[in-house]
Amino acid sequence: ERDDDTQSYVAEEATTATRTDTPIRDVPQSIQIVTRKVIEEQRTFRLQNTLENISGINATDSAASLYDNLILRGFAATDRSYFRNGLLDPFAQFTASDTYNVRRLEVLKGPAAVLYGQGDPGGVINIVTNKPLPNAAYSANVTLGNFHFYRSELDATGPLNADKTVLYRLNVAGQKAGSYIDYANRDLAAIAPSITWLMSSRTTLTVEADYLRRWSNDPYGLPAQGTLLPNLNGPIPRNRSVTLGDFSTFNRTSYRFGYDLTHQFNDKWSIRNAFRHTITEDDNNNLYASPAFLEPDQRTLQRLQVLQPGVARRHANSMVTNVVGHLRLFDMDHTLLTGVELRQEKTDQFIFTFAGAPSLDLFAPDFSLRPLPFDGNRAGFKADNKTAAAYVQDQVTILPNLKFMGGLRFDYVHQFQQSLGGTQQTSDNHAVSPRLGLVYQPIEPLSLYTSWTKGFQPSSAASFNPNGELFKPERSTQYEIGMKTFLLDNRLSATLAWFHLTRENLLTPNPDPALAFQGFSVQTGEQRSQGIELDITAQLMPGWNVITGYAYTDAEVTKDNDLSLLGKRLANVPYNKFTLWSTYYVQEGVLRGFGFGGGLFAYSNRSSSIFGDPVEIPGYIRADGALYYNRDLQKGNWVGAKSMHLALNVRNLLDQRYVATSYNGSPLFFFGEPRTVLATVGLRF
Repeated sequence: ERDDDTQSYVAEEATTATRTDTPIRDVPQSIQIVTRKVIEEQRTFRLQNTLENISGINATDSAASLYDNLILRGFAATDRSYFRNGLLDPFAQFTASDTYNVRRLEVLKGPAAVLYGQGDPGGVINIVTNKPLPNAAYSANVTLGNFHFYRSELDATGPLNADKTVLYRLNVAGQKAGSYIDYANRDLAAIAPSITWLMSSRTTLTVEADYLRRWSNDPYGLPAQGTLLPNLNGPIPRNRSVTLGDFSTFNRTSYRFGYDLTHQFNDKWSIRNAFRHTITEDDNNNLYASPAFLEPDQRTLQRLQVLQPGVARRHANSMVTNVVGHLRLFDMDHTLLTGVELRQEKTDQFIFTFAGAPSLDLFAPDFSLRPLPFDGNRAGFKADNKTAAAYVQDQVTILPNLKFMGGLRFDYVHQFQQSLGGTQQTSDNHAVSPRLGLVYQPIEPLSLYTSWTKGFQPSSAASFNPNGELFKPERSTQYEIGMKTFLLDNRLSATLAWFHLTRENLLTPNPDPALAFQGFSVQTGEQRSQGIELDITAQLMPGWNVITGYAYTDAEVTKDNDLSLLGKRLANVPYNKFTLWSTYYVQEGVLRGFGFGGGLFAYSNRSSSIFGDPVEIPGYIRADGALYYNRDLQKGNWVGAKSMHLALNVRNLLDQRYVATSYNGSPLFFFGEPRTVLATVGLRF
């Protein structure tokens, strides 16, 4: 457990890039970290809000959504991009992970298949959760805000026996909240207990669980007319909902259970075995509506409604075993990592049915209209995905200032899918994923690095070419050159990176119109993203912390059968993104304990889609602000607390009206949040 995660914005080590405790300066790839201190001072409860601090990451969904939809280095992050404590967390994207028990977020940019297997080219998001501590500590927070926001959190840790060999941690969160969108509630209940058993001086076992339930009415976007384009009836209100009002429910529950066992054979060799089982459920009779098209009167929205007549349940198992050894060969120090990984993601029978929904007048909505009856056929599917993998990695200190990293992984993936009433479809894929990197340190604070990495993503078992053959996996390749520096006694960390990332073997419609009409594709598509990224975290002086980043991203279609798509920018990817957040606390005098902070979050214009005649989303600059007061309390006070913490956070300080994103590259758009105010009172014991 890194105590500095709650004290500083700067992190010196990360396990995500190598699965070993390697200093960030020795990793030949960009890896960025958001510590607990940033999360607490910004009061961000969603991943997409927290990760906004990192260059090259953009959200493609509303902050009130039930999903975490993000773009990394120009490419969409899917369920293969999210990890928790180093293990795949395939349902994190669908449950909008909460930060109540998050210690830090580590983002490894670019393909990471050498350690994590099949995945998206943009990178890996690793959620590192709180762990039990040997000294007793307790804290509680209550946060109130506009849009009927109420939230409370509890964090407790300490020993369970006198010898401090059995430790516990308990994190609890409850939230009752609306949002700036009508009917889009954000209610939550979560609990995460964990126990660590220090079995000996060399062996540690941690058992942990996590329960998260969200009661939601998932919002969908609004049409361009009235948001970005003129509307005959005027601008659409920011709070307009296109759901079925009180008739809509979209609730989701996740359960996680797992263990993490480590053993140190001696001072050079160690082993880790970790396992987690995850269950995600969508409630019975979920009913929601999504926009279909806007009538010529530019006020009447035709909608489609979806019903899940049964519980949709998904399961996941993930196990990884790593052996790490430190040895010396040919007068060079080696850190050798070998590992095996087993995964399974299974979807039980997932049944749904479609029907028309009552049309909605966007300027005089009537949410009392009952949903139309469902009289169509049911659709659905079940699926099973199994992975077995083995990998090896060597980190070599060639010279004191020259380090090499090389790795190789082999994956075998079996996929099964069956539509309701259809035939079983299976596929078997395998892939070899390499990574090579070099780090040169001309002076101690400066690291120059270069790397080459490859990734892959199997095509769906339901996708065939006209000959009935399965498609090859998608492949991604990244070249990266950069520099890293740690200054001011490691109180300032900076990474400057240039990258060239290509995604190949994408499915595109068959050039034969008759075959394309039947749904057949060819595997000739290619997309490319390249750019420059700068990330800085710093404690410039006692009490003054900064996190800032800039990204220039040029992402476009480079190959496609549809020649009209060539050269088109990928959806929701701005050429320029700049973020700055800083806080300062008075250290002495009568104002000691008072603090203030603020930030700017700027995006240049973006294309809403690569298809048709996309609407350009204008750029914007959002300003946030915060005030703090921390005070140590005298012993024997009536609440028994050691300290009190007050905070006032304001998001979109100037209450600007702007469009934040298109909904996953569709012609539907989300407004950014209006001015949002959160007041927090916290006690630590």
